[in-house]
Amino acid sequence: MVNLAYPTNEDIKEDIEIENFIREIVDEGFRYRGFADSAGFPRSISNKETLIEYLTAIIFNISVFRAAVNFDTFTYYSYTPNAPSCLKLPPPKQDEIITMDRILNTLPVPVISFIAMDISYHLSTFSNMDKFYLGSDDMSRMGMIGENMAAAPEQVECLARLTTG
Repeated sequence: MVNLAYPTNEDIKEDIEIENFIREIVDEGFRYRGFADSAGFPRSISNKETLIEYLTAIIFNISVFRAAVNFDTFTYYSYTPNAPSCLKLPPPKQDEIITMDRILNTLPVPVISFIAMDISYHLSTFSNMDKFYLGSDDMSRMGMIGENMAAAPEQVECLARLTTG
């Protein structure tokens, strides 16, 4: 898609919208979240390769990563052998014969497994901001998102007063 929209690197350099997008990510995103600098994000993008790299990172973080954090991770990680959080023995060598005793001695103790399961449970549940009440007549059609969006202008105004002194 980038190659279709921008036949040359010069087209990217001349696109004011891309520059504004990058500036907003750095100034309103990273700095607003407390980063002293741009956290490695470039101040400008001047070629297709860099644009593709950063667009891919953005899309990944708002789609795949978010889904992994908010959805079915508990089903997979709650069974410790699928993805043990730590190992008591080093990984086997290439030619080592793996026995059931070796596997059981390598897996973490039950307390550590429980902690990992608890973490994966909490990471895989919806936060209050992600709940949608579309099928419920007794709750708002927009749920928490609608309530929070309705309060957003007042919160922005309050933050502006606090930051300007």
